[in-house]
Amino acid sequence: MRHIASVVGLGLAAVLAQAILVRAQSGPGISNAKPNTVRVLCTAALRLPAELVSAAETAIGKPIVIQYGSARGNLKDLILNGQDFEVAILLPDVNEEVFRSGKTLPETHEIGRVPIGFGLRGDVPPPDLSTPGAVKAALLNARSVKYAPTGAALLTVKNILSRLQIGDQIRDNSSARGEAPLGPGEYEINIYPISEIISNSALKNMGPVIADLKVPAILQAVIGRNANDQQAARALITFLQGPQIDATLKASGISKSVVHGTLRKRN
Repeated sequence: MRHIASVVGLGLAAVLAQAILVRAQSGPGISNAKPNTVRVLCTAALRLPAELVSAAETAIGKPIVIQYGSARGNLKDLILNGQDFEVAILLPDVNEEVFRSGKTLPETHEIGRVPIGFGLRGDVPPPDLSTPGAVKAALLNARSVKYAPTGAALLTVKNILSRLQIGDQIRDNSSARGEAPLGPGEYEINIYPISEIISNSALKNMGPVIADLKVPAILQAVIGRNANDQQAARALITFLQGPQIDATLKASGISKSVVHGTLRKRN
């Protein structure tokens, strides 16, 4: 029987997201995976539907168990603390760190690029987010600004706050576990991967962060140095770079890698 763990990293906005987190953590993680299983750690910026996982299992001839989470948070910690795996889908800076710690093979395989976007919570007219000045005004006027401190959007968040010089002026709600209360005319701006905004019914998708301020999140797959089956790991990565994942990426707002099928070696 296949088990697909769903461990969502902290930082998704609102109480709804916290409830999802609790439910997901009750499932099995890769530490409980049965022998002959391909163990996958995956950033929550990419979600693989059950039918796609089933197709991947058929393609590689082995069952797959997936544990989702925060690339810069719990997933990185798991790897650095010695959790073995076959494939991890993380972010470039995390991949470099775990590689330097001797946890992965010296290669990366790009899967796709996730645009970072704005999500609006609150019953208000959508604020203008089309220019740096408009973004600055919208964030300063927000009752709450929410993002994941270890999430895939972090580099964009840092760039926005630094470029606009408003890091110490916004009402930063990134560390709060609850939902910031909103009064009449008040709103919250969430800065997350578009894929996470689309899947969160509490948010209105305001589109991607403008080019002047965005830093795309690059999803890269790596293979664990202590993987039980490197051949199966490579077969799974090949599947994830193939056409069967196209619909999932498109629905999540993720751009397929322009280096499709290319292996990138580290020096």
